[in-house]
Amino acid sequence: MQRALRLAVVSCSLAYAVTGCRVSFPDDLPYSCSVDADCADSAAKCVGTPLRCCVSTGEEVCGDHLDNDCDGTVDSGGTTEVCNGLDDNCDGRIDEGFNLTTDPLNCGTCGHACGASEFCSGRVCNVRRETNCVDGQDNDDNGKTDCLDPQCEGLFCGNGCACKALVRSEARCDDGVDNDDDNGTDCADPDCAGLQCSPGPGCECVAGGAKKETSCNNGKDDDGDLLLDCADPDCVNQLCTPAPLFFNCTASGQCKCNGGAQVSESGMLCRDGVDNDCDGVLDCEEASCMGQACVTDAGMGTCSATMTCLP
Repeated sequence: MQRALRLAVVSCSLAYAVTGCRVSFPDDLPYSCSVDADCADSAAKCVGTPLRCCVSTGEEVCGDHLDNDCDGTVDSGGTTEVCNGLDDNCDGRIDEGFNLTTDPLNCGTCGHACGASEFCSGRVCNVRRETNCVDGQDNDDNGKTDCLDPQCEGLFCGNGCACKALVRSEARCDDGVDNDDDNGTDCADPDCAGLQCSPGPGCECVAGGAKKETSCNNGKDDDGDLLLDCADPDCVNQLCTPAPLFFNCTASGQCKCNGGAQVSESGMLCRDGVDNDCDGVLDCEEASCMGQACVTDAGMGTCSATMTCLP
């Protein structure tokens, strides 16, 4: 409410003679003043240019041409915009300067703050993840750095290095480099067990720092021990011919079907899970097993003409 002290409306009536005049102070007229004490309302302040009495009605309401907050300026609202859905600075815009899409203090809506380990993206708070595991920084602010952060499990931690079980682990075992800086190189590093070794495919690191031949039908000495294919003890029971010929290396260094016992599929051999005649098919897939007993998930069955087991 805004009123004036020295502006008044005088109305007189002949019926009152000399005493018939009344003085009123309408609420919609401004009170002029010099100091706060000039204002009739104890809650009023003397503000503005020219000075006038003003009683605050709360926050500034833009566009009503009133000094609602009695700061001396009509429709001003101050200079700082606050994220609250209002035009605080009365510039015709609401919450300008606040990006609800990425602002971690106002994510999606004003006042919705993301947690310490979260970031705002697409108006939603997302858990911050450690994605750079080699920079020595705690990128997700959870107190854990690089491989010490579980979120780095399996991620790159340097050339030929991957985080594993919260430590740096050798991930490349054929380059002659100690990639995880633990004084173990290639197969000499326990991390390399089961991984490819030098000179390349067909060589696999095994426990104890040794190499193992894993390709036994390519005519190459893959592990560098001067023995190749079935002549290498590593190849015993491994395939020595490409599919669909399923021949295996024998302990005597030969490449034979089932160790030299090539047997046709029939009878009990139709349910042993072995390609006994090394022709690339087994059990119910064999034409010779049609109509013979075989094993199904439910127990015994009969091989059908469609080469599937029937109950």
